[in-house]
Amino acid sequence: MKNLPKILVTPGDPSGIGYDILLSIAEKKFPAKIIAITSLELLEERAFLLKKKINLINVDLHDDDLPSNKPGTILVHDIKTHDKIEVGFPSIKHVPMILQSLDIAINACMKKYAAAMVTGPVQKNIIMKFGENFLGHTEYIANQTGGMPIMMLHAQKLRVALLTTHVPLVDVPKLITKNRIKSYIEIISDDLYKKFGINNPKINICGLNPHAGEGGYLGKEEENIIIPIITSMREKGFNINGPFSADTIFTRKDSDIILAMYHDQALPVIKTLEFGNIVNTTLGLPIVRTSVDHGTALDIAGTNKADAGSLISAINTSIAIVKQENAIKH
Repeated sequence: MKNLPKILVTPGDPSGIGYDILLSIAEKKFPAKIIAITSLELLEERAFLLKKKINLINVDLHDDDLPSNKPGTILVHDIKTHDKIEVGFPSIKHVPMILQSLDIAINACMKKYAAAMVTGPVQKNIIMKFGENFLGHTEYIANQTGGMPIMMLHAQKLRVALLTTHVPLVDVPKLITKNRIKSYIEIISDDLYKKFGINNPKINICGLNPHAGEGGYLGKEEENIIIPIITSMREKGFNINGPFSADTIFTRKDSDIILAMYHDQALPVIKTLEFGNIVNTTLGLPIVRTSVDHGTALDIAGTNKADAGSLISAINTSIAIVKQENAIKH
């Protein structure tokens, strides 16, 4: 049992469905040690509310000889807190615990005490109201680990990566640069091989403007920036094509991944197709991090209506990535 990888789960905001979906995985079997990083007391309260009889075992994630994840049990690395939860109503009083959970998981992964971390949903506005410059999990983790983080959402039918993430739309064109596109192509190609076993993946690149600029009549970014860097990177052996218009690129079946220019150019498509089964994997980091594809769903928190499908997929993906990375190393 000592050889099983440790996968850390940070369930996110306790007022949302993060605890609900975490408790729902108790009956699932994973080829790994799944350890929740949160308050044991608050998790017990949620289990009582949901009428779930689950054995929550207090452990130290740093221990090598941990108990097994038997059906009906969850291993918990406890974070002490005396703040009570009002389910469905986020509060800044929980922000320190949320951030501590992330910090513990990040530190453990960086120091190789754990193989991967899986994040649950948080309320970004509450964390920012607390005073933390928190644009999202991806940015927070990258700030502590280094690297160039790339958000990739993927499911059975589609993979999409984002050139820009949580920035106002008005700022997107300023971030469309040759150097940024070049770096993203390099990281995506490298990580799809290291993490998913896809050698020299085919990347279709989306244009920024309608009709990918329509030959310069609907914008100049394609002609001045995107097309020249695509040509340059293809000459270096990268398997890339584009730019394609956003209204047709997602109908193509000839790529391993689509690189979109901004957040809402790609996410409405993949979430319409496969919401609930999507995994958010961060490429370009020195650690393995996956996440759910949904928010805190405050309206159904504590009601037993939350679907744990995305969390289960995120955990399974993290385990598969760890296995793939270990195979390449050896």
